[in-house]
Amino acid sequence: MNLRPAIAATFLFAPAIALADPPDFDRPGAGFATSVLPAGTVALEQGLPTYERQRDDGFLDRTYTADSLIRIGTGGPLELQIGGSAWNRLEERGQGSRRHAVGHGDTSVAMKYAPAGAHADGAFSWAALGEVTFANGDEDFGNGAKQYSLGTTMQWKPSDATQNTLYANVDRLKGRNTWTLAPTFGRKIGENWMAYVEADAIHDADDGNELQAGGGIAYAIGDHAQVDAYALHRIGQHGPSVVAGLGVSVFFGRAQ
Repeated sequence: MNLRPAIAATFLFAPAIALADPPDFDRPGAGFATSVLPAGTVALEQGLPTYERQRDDGFLDRTYTADSLIRIGTGGPLELQIGGSAWNRLEERGQGSRRHAVGHGDTSVAMKYAPAGAHADGAFSWAALGEVTFANGDEDFGNGAKQYSLGTTMQWKPSDATQNTLYANVDRLKGRNTWTLAPTFGRKIGENWMAYVEADAIHDADDGNELQAGGGIAYAIGDHAQVDAYALHRIGQHGPSVVAGLGVSVFFGRAQ
C-alpha cells in the first residue's frame, strides 16, 4: 500500500480547519486549506507523530511517523510546499516473529494554487495542489518509486461558525492510480476551538476499496500557532484499522 499524505495520513487530514487569519493551516484532516500564505512568509506543520495500525496476511504492523510540512508563500495565488518524515518507526509482529525498523520517509515537493488569493473569504472557495514525491526514503517507509499526485479541496462556509469541505485526490504510482474522496464537516466552538468529522473513501490500486471515518479537533494559540488531534477508524476489510495523531502548526511570518 502506498504511503499517502497522512490522513491517511491521512490521516489522512484538514481541509482548511482554519482558526486564525493569518494563516489557514493545512492540518489536521483530509485535504488542505483553500488559501495560500502571504508572499515571503513561512509556516511549519509538524506531526507529533502520526500512528497507524494495520493487520495484513497474519502480520500486525504499527507505524509511527513524524511527518513535516514546510509551506512558503511565493506571492499571488501560489504556495510552495516541501514535505517529508525525518523519523519513522515500524513495529511488526506475526507468525512467531517480531521486528522493528527506524528510518526516514520519502520527500515531496508541491505547488498549491488558490485562485481566491492569499486569504479566501466568502461562502465558496477552492484550491488545487500538484505534488511529486521522490523515492528517497528507507525501504520500510518509502514508495519505492516516484509518485505524482493531484488534488483539490472545495470549501463551503455558510457562516463564520461552520464550514464544509470536499477533498478529491489521485496518486499515480508505478503506473497505477489511487483515488481519494473525503467530505469534512467542521464547526468553530468559541474563539479558539474547531471540531470536525470526516469520511474518507479510497480506491487503492493495490488493496481495493477502503472506507475510514472519524474526526478531530484543533485549538488556536493566538493568530500564529495551532495544536490538533485526530483519529480515523476503518469501516470494512481493507486499509489501516486505526490512523491517529497529534500535531502542531506555527506561522513564522516573513522569511529572512
